[in-house]
Amino acid sequence: MTLRQAGWALLFVVIYAAAFFAAVLAAGLFGLIDSVAAVVVISLCGVTAVIILALYLHLFRRNRLSPGDLGFRRPTRRMFHLLWQIPVSMLAAGVLQGLFLAALAPLGVDTSSAGSSDDPLSEVIAEVPAPVFVIAFIVIAVLTPLWEEVLFRGAFLSGFLRRFRPFTAIVLSAALFAAVHLVLLTFVYLFALGVALALLQRFHRNLWAPVLLHAANNAVVTLVAFSVA
Repeated sequence: MTLRQAGWALLFVVIYAAAFFAAVLAAGLFGLIDSVAAVVVISLCGVTAVIILALYLHLFRRNRLSPGDLGFRRPTRRMFHLLWQIPVSMLAAGVLQGLFLAALAPLGVDTSSAGSSDDPLSEVIAEVPAPVFVIAFIVIAVLTPLWEEVLFRGAFLSGFLRRFRPFTAIVLSAALFAAVHLVLLTFVYLFALGVALALLQRFHRNLWAPVLLHAANNAVVTLVAFSVA
């Protein structure tokens, strides 16, 4: 996997997602969508579907790749290390995020809206009915980790490793992962999580490892957001 291939895949992901959101906006303007629950379900399910389609067409099919080419392999007993690696990674990311916010406080920066979430939709999800939350939870905790790990660890990390030493490749992939979420106050958390995801992929040589950490993180964040509403 090259950076050029990964870059094209990301470009088409952005194009497909932007086109879908434009369609949702148009539907809202014409009164075809008139409830928060409908917006959440349509947005989450729809954008996830078009992103998966974009990755299939412009990453897998275009480059004639299989899931195994990007790192999906049969789990081994080594995966039992995830029992401690997942909580330690999440704890470390949370501590670093807390230190970052504490450092910003004396500067007068409003950090009240910041949390450990890696998805700005979490606040909206916390306000929707329980059945809608179940759908959102499945999308965020199951489907989103799959496509994000395919793109950022399966494609971009592999591309960076072809050009740079492992340390640099891990840092660059984590920075890209944090940057594309467009949540400045949680950049440190996302960057630390991105480093942990990359390290797990390197340690296990299996993309299922970062997928499981990512899924656990998203599940905890979504549950917390819903419970405190």
